[in-house]
Amino acid sequence: MKNDDISYAYNALKSQKPWRYENSDIFHHRILPFATVAPWLNDADFLNIYEKIKEHTLVDIYRCYELWTLAKQSSKVDGVILEVGVWRGGTGAIIAEATKTKNKKIYLADTFSGVVKAGKNDTLYKGGEHSDTSLALVAKLMSSLSFDKVQLLEGIFPEQTQHHISEKISMLHCDVDVYQSTKDIVDWCLPRMSVGSILVFDDYGFYGCEGVTTFCDELKMQNDLMFTHNLNGHAVFFKIS
Repeated sequence: MKNDDISYAYNALKSQKPWRYENSDIFHHRILPFATVAPWLNDADFLNIYEKIKEHTLVDIYRCYELWTLAKQSSKVDGVILEVGVWRGGTGAIIAEATKTKNKKIYLADTFSGVVKAGKNDTLYKGGEHSDTSLALVAKLMSSLSFDKVQLLEGIFPEQTQHHISEKISMLHCDVDVYQSTKDIVDWCLPRMSVGSILVFDDYGFYGCEGVTTFCDELKMQNDLMFTHNLNGHAVFFKIS
């Protein structure tokens, strides 16, 4: 059965049957947790920033709230916060707002011209997706929210913009959709990440992002990392040594 498009996934989702890309052994199934606690609903600060940025992100409120809480916790760890894969700046703004009282420097890195390095480990992505953004658009959002600790890095990370970051890293939010780009980012960042630092991968739990899922499944075998898969789609790692 050919299953290499979104319509196939949608039909499988409706039928409650597992599905996968025919060239992948990663299975997908509709996930419906029974948990109901929703702390974001009475977090006025989070809801305020979310309302301002929700048109600037493709990330749902559940993952946005997790980024909000993880960014706050990263303030206990020495280093800056790095997001690679910014699109229109929504999640970067969530992170900046969460840490604005902690004197945290935030780096937001993106090509601002779409996905790069799609390859044989990827399924849906071919390159160039999510190009409907710009450096100017994200800069305008950050300025409107008065985030003076945010630095935008335009270009392929790490190759073209790594020289801007000399500090240790306390949190990495990686949202670049494909295997090789994710691997290159992590290979550069891990030696620079403090003990106790957090790595968050937006694309782990999603159909079409099998390359990122594959990479995270490889990464979780490292002895210096602890791993959890949040059923909202995130893969979250903590550096323990």
